[in-house]
Amino acid sequence: MDKNLNNKHTKQLHLGTVLVLSCILLQGCLTRSDIGAGLGATSATMTCMSSGIDNPYIIAMCSLGGGIVGANWMYNSDYDVHYATFVDHLNVATPGSSYTNWYNRDTGNSGIIHTTSLYYKDPFKCVDYSVTVDITSPWPIIGVGNIDRRMEFGSACQLPDGRWVEKPFKNPYTGKWEVRR
Repeated sequence: MDKNLNNKHTKQLHLGTVLVLSCILLQGCLTRSDIGAGLGATSATMTCMSSGIDNPYIIAMCSLGGGIVGANWMYNSDYDVHYATFVDHLNVATPGSSYTNWYNRDTGNSGIIHTTSLYYKDPFKCVDYSVTVDITSPWPIIGVGNIDRRMEFGSACQLPDGRWVEKPFKNPYTGKWEVRR
């Protein structure tokens, strides 16, 4: 009996190790929606099981519903709103100073995009900007939500295909060319 129990624990340990290694190796392949689906499914499954539900079909439905909600929640995040507003503001930037604010009344999150100057560097349209982000990401799992409050400064240039890229700058301390993060 002890040998069977030990074999079972060994198999569980191997399965857990394979799962952790798979997650580590695939972390670059996952999108926010994938992560949201996984966290939502896990949260919903644990909630159903902890409330005493032992029917595997109902637990599967909890997991499926949690995965769908989690994927949508992460996909429609305020970061997406912020970046879309940022790019829209860069596209219509004018010479001089201009501001665009956004606010989500459901979450209380907000952002401010301020362009300070517009200029052309050869064929590229470039914009200097400052960005203020104030996003709190709620999540039903303790420790997963975070507060992101920051201000960033930078320059971006628009490529001929319409994409915007961060303009590198020379770090005065290291002498290396870097992109602000």
